[in-house]
Amino acid sequence: MENKPLSPEEDVSETPDPAYKDRSLLYMGLVLGVVIAVMGYLTLFVEDPSKFFGKDDATKLKVEDKSSILNQSESMNDEQVRETLIKFIEAFYYDQRRGYFDPPSYFADITETFYNYHNLTHKRVKEIYWRRMTELENFKRIWIVSTLDFNRTDSRITATYWARESYFRRSRNENYSALIKYEMVIDDMGKIVSLREAEIKDVEVQKVLPDSISDSELPVEPIEGQQSAGTDKLYDFSLVDVAPEFVGGQRELTRYISSNLRYPAVAKQNNVQGKVYLSFIVEKDGQITDVKVKQGLGSGCDEEAVRLLRNSPKWRPGFVKEQPVRTYYVLPVTFQL
Repeated sequence: MENKPLSPEEDVSETPDPAYKDRSLLYMGLVLGVVIAVMGYLTLFVEDPSKFFGKDDATKLKVEDKSSILNQSESMNDEQVRETLIKFIEAFYYDQRRGYFDPPSYFADITETFYNYHNLTHKRVKEIYWRRMTELENFKRIWIVSTLDFNRTDSRITATYWARESYFRRSRNENYSALIKYEMVIDDMGKIVSLREAEIKDVEVQKVLPDSISDSELPVEPIEGQQSAGTDKLYDFSLVDVAPEFVGGQRELTRYISSNLRYPAVAKQNNVQGKVYLSFIVEKDGQITDVKVKQGLGSGCDEEAVRLLRNSPKWRPGFVKEQPVRTYYVLPVTFQL
């Protein structure tokens, strides 16, 4: 085939127009320039650029609007509410059995009723709880799931249930057991606003006589005025003028525990965590004696906590009327992986 040169007319018609590409680049540059100018204006002259777009306000409303939680609870049928309550109460008591009591996790900011106390902050709820527990030895609680009943009033759920409780009361040398009906009121945020004993029945009180148990099993009486042969009075730490403390205060005590604690291998394998509560006596010279497990975790944690405290340096003793006294004390030792 013979190659023929293109005519000038044909050459011009089939050659791409270079001006088209130049115009597209120009348009892109103009758009980019406008975007940069707008962003620069917003950055330099507008305090909150997000207000221009109106999306942030919608997001804040979603976070602050609590009606969705209320609507969700209202949409649940009775069986779903019952299942949720069982899980909630079981988790509540499970944490307590592990020695864990964190009011913000379960209670409203202001708790209207906690046993016989009213309008309490998280701090006061915690103080009252541990003050109650220091009086109870070998405390056990079994709540009876089948007795759970509830009703809804406005945005709140009022649950009632029975629990079997038993413990040794130190101040009276008595074994105590009873069936207690609890009333728990939960708000729309899933927080307890009231927890009280609604009814008590089947009370059994057994006096523990000194000749019925060995001397090593006798609980230490932690109240002022208790006398024992050959020893001075024993005071509860809440009744002394100056409470005993680790030399250097809480910070040094925490440092001592963290640097000397040996996490038991069995506890690590079983992922056991929580607090071991130890009761002991700070003697007048600061020595630590009569160390006992008040509430334990098991898996070797109890023994390790006792070892740790028995090896503790001397404490500063408690004082009454500027005189050192023997003081009963309770200390939590935390085990956390």
